[in-house]
Amino acid sequence: MRKKKIKVGLIVDEFFGAVNTRFGGYGYLARYYISRYLPNDEFEFEVLLGKGRSHFFSEEYRVDGLTLYKLPRRDAFARRWLKRQHYDLYFSVELTHDHVLRNEPRRDVPLVLWIQDPRPQYEWAEIFTMTHHPETSYYNQKIYDWVHEWYRQGRVTFVSQARCLNAKAIDLYRLRPDTEIAYLPNPIDIDEQFDVARWPKKNAVVFLGRIASVKRGWIFCEIAKAMPEYEFYVLGKVFRADDKNHQLSAEYAHLPNLHFTGHVEGEAKNRYLRDAKVLVNSSIHEALPVSFLEALSWGTLLVSNRNPDELTSRFGIHVGEVQGNGFDAVPRFVEAIRQLIEDEPRRQRLAAEGVAWVKAVHNNADFIANSHRILRSALPDATRQRRA
Repeated sequence: MRKKKIKVGLIVDEFFGAVNTRFGGYGYLARYYISRYLPNDEFEFEVLLGKGRSHFFSEEYRVDGLTLYKLPRRDAFARRWLKRQHYDLYFSVELTHDHVLRNEPRRDVPLVLWIQDPRPQYEWAEIFTMTHHPETSYYNQKIYDWVHEWYRQGRVTFVSQARCLNAKAIDLYRLRPDTEIAYLPNPIDIDEQFDVARWPKKNAVVFLGRIASVKRGWIFCEIAKAMPEYEFYVLGKVFRADDKNHQLSAEYAHLPNLHFTGHVEGEAKNRYLRDAKVLVNSSIHEALPVSFLEALSWGTLLVSNRNPDELTSRFGIHVGEVQGNGFDAVPRFVEAIRQLIEDEPRRQRLAAEGVAWVKAVHNNADFIANSHRILRSALPDATRQRRA
């Protein structure tokens, strides 16, 4: 007799464009890694996208062979629906809505919360030093209180994609300082046939990510203006119709060495990363961006004012902290890029080290094995025995 699968509710608010959701990093992880690699003979996953349009009924979708749901808006109907679904545990990429935690009627269902980008109030205070295109805060104390309540009940297992985020998560969710937070690195699809030592890279610099105020794309454009000898590519687009960042391409369209590609995925994105020598990140706030890992997997070095887990200084140049709008920091970025591109022996050495590090730490095989182990260990004993 076959064992009944462990039923996991994957809590996210986006699925990388599917069902009209945003193209964000959480959705990218949910759609292209968690949903692709973790379902097996032991685990089944369903994606929970928060509230739907109806007060009384759920919305069901099929995407990439997986079932996605939007829950009834009213709490009483959401509770009834969750009771019928009877999830064994929840897995959340950070946590951006509280609809599931607030309405799960059973008190023995655990949550594995994968820390990706916790933002306590002091992080928002830093973001608000930027005035050129102000960022909108999505700080939501109710969500953090619900995580704390489940944590107080002993129902939350915390894992983190980067060690530098642990202290922020402890502050945001009001955890004990000695709370155990396991390390679960983000996975990356790696081309094992790629040989960075033989690949003829170009004098190209890339910016990878959605064009949003927190990313400060104008700094990248100013760098391109100051370095006409190199080609610069903005790989990303603005996703909100009312976003003032739409003005960015128009303001800098006259630069012959600056190219706006729009949103790119798959081989098109890989081609730009494979050919470039440097990835620039000018964000006023970051956790550990997936773009860093993708760039390093192709031997593309990092130049940034962010230095998560010391990766920028290890595989590129950290230009130091940059508050506010960042225009005054452009010369620092320019000097760092020039150092890396003009010192070819150093660039080649760091590129090879970056590829080797990503393969060792961020490979899919380890991600799959470690995720299954963490999910399995989070189950209550009674649930584990029922599934045996």
